[in-house]
This record gives sequence, structure tokens and C-alpha cells, in this order.
Amino acid sequence: MAGTFFIMLACLTWAVDTLIRYPLLGAGYSTLQIVFLEHIILFLLTLPLLIRHRAEFRHLSGLGLVSLMFVGGIGSAVGTLAFTQAFQYLNPTVVILLQKLQPLVAIVCAFWLLKEQIHRHFVYCALAILSGSIIMIFPDVSRLTFENLHYSEQSHDILLGYGYTLLAVFSWGMATVCGKYLSRSGMSANAIMSGRFTTGLLVLTAMALANQEQISVISVSDLGSLIMMAVLSGLAGMWLYYQGLTRIPAQVATMAEMTFPVFAVFINWWILDMSLNEYQIIGAFLLMAGNVEMRRHELARQSRPELQSA
Repeated sequence: MAGTFFIMLACLTWAVDTLIRYPLLGAGYSTLQIVFLEHIILFLLTLPLLIRHRAEFRHLSGLGLVSLMFVGGIGSAVGTLAFTQAFQYLNPTVVILLQKLQPLVAIVCAFWLLKEQIHRHFVYCALAILSGSIIMIFPDVSRLTFENLHYSEQSHDILLGYGYTLLAVFSWGMATVCGKYLSRSGMSANAIMSGRFTTGLLVLTAMALANQEQISVISVSDLGSLIMMAVLSGLAGMWLYYQGLTRIPAQVATMAEMTFPVFAVFINWWILDMSLNEYQIIGAFLLMAGNVEMRRHELARQSRPELQSA
């Protein structure tokens, strides 16, 4: 019971992230500035871990170093930039829900890069997830097709919004595969996390130097909000999540994780007045159901060797 509570609390911290990230965009700060400052805070908070695990970084292979750069530079930096930028064009709830496409990217990339087997059950779950995603975006796509055959600002925003959303999906999905490779290579979770924020900050620093006009003075109150966002949805969320994982079976944890999009929907609907239409609700249900079934089947398959050996 305590484990489930920990994971649900972690999901709540992740859902609350939108309440801080979205108003910061509305206050006029650029996406680059928000994500750059967020990574500075996360780097400082995880610096003790970076120092403690410094020996692991010295023994990284060439491929391991490339994987770490991908986890941080693409996953943490580019992925978070794309995710945040998508809020400028789409309902944040839709952006969050469409991130549930990440397992498809991760599994396909793991098959390609790590030679992991794809099972037939995955195809059925993938069809459910893709169908849910298509239903969710159908109103916007149909508007592009039937009403805006010529160029318009509205169609431009829709395309940009979904483009950034899919870029975040791909970036985080690929980062998952690279993180899995580092884990298999013997790198600890704390080393990967601290390395992720460090390499992400390196990439964002280069971007900030190249786009200095996007960096402005931030007020003390907004800086406080940024620190709260980094601590709450970043470190505290992950700590609560792993505390939960140590107390309950993975199957239960998977079900508890589904409270994240549910919390996000209700919080954004209630506080930010970001409602969903009937297409988005039906699509979200299919998308989450496909994710739950995919994870359930994966865990059941992993438990069979343990039962047989017992």
C-alpha cells in the first residue's frame, strides 16, 4: 500500500510540473531559457552524485560516451526543449498524453540497436496505441485537411505543435534505449542521472551562447518557481518513484504509473482550464490501455524464467 502511494505521489509531482512550466512560458520567458535554467539547477543538485561516481565516467567506452551524450544532449536537452515548446502550440494535456508513444520508439530502437526481440503481442498493443494517438489528433488533422488546404497561421501552429511533440517522443524514447545500454554496461542509475543532466547542460550552454537574445533577466519569484519545478518534478518525483518500486511488484507499479496522465488531465482541466474533447478522451483511453497491456505482457514474460527456475 505504501509503495503504491509513493508512486502515485511521484505521478502527482510530474503532473504538477505543467502548472509551473506553462505559466513561465506565458510570462514571456523563452523555452531555451526555462530549460537551460532548469538544467543548471538539476546539475547543481546532482553534483554530489557526479563527484561520487566520477570513476564510472573515466572507464566509459567510446560507445558508452556516445550513449551518455545522447541521453543528456538529445534526451534531456533536445527532448525537454521540444516538450516545452509544444506547449506554445497545443493543449499541454494532449502533449503529455502523446508522450505515451515513447514505448513504441524505445522498443523499435532496442530491436534495431540492442537486438532485442519483438514479440507478436507488441504489434497488437502498438496498434491500440497508434489508433488512440490518431483519434486524439483527428480533429486537428481534419481541420488541416478540409479547412486549411492553403497556408495559414493556424495550420502552421498545429504542424509545429505536433512536430515538437513527436520530436520529444523520439528523443526520450531513444534516450531510454541508450540509458538501458549504459545500465547493461554496469553504470549505476545515479551515475547515469547525474551524467544526463551534466551533458544536457553542456548542450544547452552552447545553445544559450549561440542564442543570447533568448536569455533575459528572470525575476526572483519566477526563479523560485523554476527551482520548485526542478526539485519537485525532477528529483523528488524520481526519489518517490524509486521508493515505491522497492516496496511493490512491478506489475502494481505499472498500474500506479497510469495515474500520471490521469492527474495531468484533471489538474490541467481544473486549474488551467485545458479541457479535452470527446476524440481526445477516447484516444487517451486507447493509448493508455495499450501501454498498460504492453507493460503487463512484458512483465509476465520476464517472470516466466523465474517461475521455471523455481
